[in-house]
Amino acid sequence: MNWRAALFLAAAIAFAQTPAERPGRPAAGEPPPAVIRIDVNLVQVDAVVTDSRGRRVGDLQASDFQIFQDGKPQAITNFTYVATKLAAQAPPAAQAKPAKGEPDAPPQPLQPAEVARTLAIVVDDLGLSAEKIPPVRDAIRKFVDGQMRPGDLIAIVRTSAGMGALQQFTTDKRLLYAAVERIKYGQSRLGVTSFTPLGLLTRGDRNINRLRNQSLEVASLDAIRFVVTSMSGLPGRKSVVLFTEDMRLIQRGVVNQMEEEALQELNDAACRALVVIHAVDPRGVANVALNVEDAPPPQAPSRRAARIPAQRVQQTIETQQGMTAMADATGGLFLEGNNDLAAVLRDAAADSDGYYLIGYHPDPRTFESANGQPEFHRLSVKVVKAGLAVRTRDGFFGQPEYEGDPVAPTREEDLASALQSPFAAGSIHPRMTAYFSNAPQTGSSVEALVYFDPAELGWTTEPDGAHKAEIDVAAAVFDEGGQALAPVDTTLSLEMTPEQYDSVMASGLVYAMHVPLDKPGPYLLRAALRDPATGRSGSAQQFVEIPDVANGQLTLSGVVVREEAAKAGALLPPGAASALVGDRSGGAARRIFQRGTPVVYSCEVINAKAAAGKPPELESQFKLYHDGELVSAGTKQPLAAAGAQRPRAEGRVPLEPGMAPGQYVLQVIVTDKLAKSKSAPATQSVDFEIKP
Repeated sequence: MNWRAALFLAAAIAFAQTPAERPGRPAAGEPPPAVIRIDVNLVQVDAVVTDSRGRRVGDLQASDFQIFQDGKPQAITNFTYVATKLAAQAPPAAQAKPAKGEPDAPPQPLQPAEVARTLAIVVDDLGLSAEKIPPVRDAIRKFVDGQMRPGDLIAIVRTSAGMGALQQFTTDKRLLYAAVERIKYGQSRLGVTSFTPLGLLTRGDRNINRLRNQSLEVASLDAIRFVVTSMSGLPGRKSVVLFTEDMRLIQRGVVNQMEEEALQELNDAACRALVVIHAVDPRGVANVALNVEDAPPPQAPSRRAARIPAQRVQQTIETQQGMTAMADATGGLFLEGNNDLAAVLRDAAADSDGYYLIGYHPDPRTFESANGQPEFHRLSVKVVKAGLAVRTRDGFFGQPEYEGDPVAPTREEDLASALQSPFAAGSIHPRMTAYFSNAPQTGSSVEALVYFDPAELGWTTEPDGAHKAEIDVAAAVFDEGGQALAPVDTTLSLEMTPEQYDSVMASGLVYAMHVPLDKPGPYLLRAALRDPATGRSGSAQQFVEIPDVANGQLTLSGVVVREEAAKAGALLPPGAASALVGDRSGGAARRIFQRGTPVVYSCEVINAKAAAGKPPELESQFKLYHDGELVSAGTKQPLAAAGAQRPRAEGRVPLEPGMAPGQYVLQVIVTDKLAKSKSAPATQSVDFEIKP
């Protein structure tokens, strides 16, 4: 894959994998890991045990299990029960609506250690009928409303869509709601209803339809496999909940070899990534009665009409073959016959609340290949105690996760891997600050500041005392459809005098970007840095919503927060699209402040109303949140707007010495007193960290 293609694919799903964390391949110069899931040292599988009422059982011992590979019993060498964080906690009730006229609280950032459940909701809109799109959309919205937990990391993915800004793992309900709204009927292998009308197509039409549908089904499987593979870098047992109506393996008694191979590859990828797939058939209780469009022409013989219900039953079974195979192979659930899709989604998400990890040392011949191809090995797990049921994976290919000597990843592999991280990941630790801006003459844009510590680079010292280093930079802005805008792929050479070197070591470096954007909508900014001297890399990302300024609604630019005592200067030379500069932002790029030190915030007010001959009447307030709780709020203050085309909302936020360290979110609220009484206030928020 070339670098440009890798950069585009990095937008698909924002999942973590730094070079040292990549499963099955250690960083160059490091020994292979002693214990991994599928290797000559250990095969480790996950299993869920339930009682006769479907309740999870989590108090069993290794002696209560038997595990078999290809029918042969294996000695259990590794055993543990993993209880997901917050599993015992009841799902939160839907949040109370704020008081009239008050905005919702801003979303809170989620750190990697705080993730309790990772869930990809995959909507196979290539395999959904038009009539099932609305109930699937409603079910997902209800789940986000009332069943999403504080530690949930969720992505909503469509198999037909380019992987864009809204198809990322997030904790932000606003992004999830926006992704739900994009679920619409389009290019599907199904029509308006769940079943193609029977008996109305010619043989030629049926053949063309079959080839088209097979192609779209493979496209669905490939999209799901990409999601599964991308999740491998995230810790713990992950879940994919797949909504589809049509996933066939056999049509008219013939096995489709292409689809079968695609399904096997998907199942093996899920096993290695510790991902379970729950397949949901949204048709609920299948209707096999005659539909109006199924009625045969009047001249058809009566015995043909009698055969149609039987054909409908057989067609239903055929459409579910891939779903059941996928769920069974990965230890997941196949869920049908339930018209409450929201409850089905809730149960599927809860399946990862607790599971067993069972491992054994495999026979070395497990990983011998036959005719150059790895052999598929069947797994089965049994529970000795009566009345209990166990679900696990059905097997794996005898291909170890790590093979041969460690190979140093290429520059392109390092950067592409770093770009896929949902968190600031890696051994270089950049931080991104990106915010929306608008100028009356040039329109909207995103200003992005990527801060990093130059001490994390491998510097050399020249005989004359000069210091040299290089830094690879890859960055892009991804729109809703996954298109990479203003991509950056460059290597910057740094050469500094001793004085310059000491200065940037104290202040840090910032890679600043200015990206004009003429279309409103959601955008995702991603940046990856790599040190060519050491091979270390890291990444950062931020979501930015570009509002429609032309609609006249009250809007705020992005909020910049910095130390009160600092004097922030311009970050980019006039007319420059990007530049690497010493950090002159007064902490705005890094967004890490010491408690006890006051900070100030600033943003621009756009589309404020004004009466004839009078300035706008604006009122602003800030609110500060920690762990979702309001910790302080400023008083509402009038803004000085006289003579200003774009007034600024500014204020001071004291960070008290006794404040707890951690992540905080500052929300700025501006109300237009001259706007219609029903107009909502405009808000913007920015997160930052407080250190002791």
